[in-house]
Amino acid sequence: MKNVPTGMVRRKVREVCAMAPGHGKTEPMLLEFVNELTGGGVDIQMLREAVEWNLSQGFVRYAENAETEETEWFITKAGLAKEEIK
Repeated sequence: MKNVPTGMVRRKVREVCAMAPGHGKTEPMLLEFVNELTGGGVDIQMLREAVEWNLSQGFVRYAENAETEETEWFITKAGLAKEEIK
């Protein structure tokens, strides 16, 4: 398995959440897109740790989608500023 640096996974979580801002990303979506951006090698535990770190820093937030009953992740203003995403 490819060794993906922790910092890269954290950054890629923010990048994925910033895709189509306002539209939440589910955990399976995050895992798929983060692996696409890193060339693979990110497992579910690595992803969850990166998401939790971003949450603790205020870079992402989550909301429960009542229709699908899934948790969706969103980029925050602080997350956009961290990535200097306009």
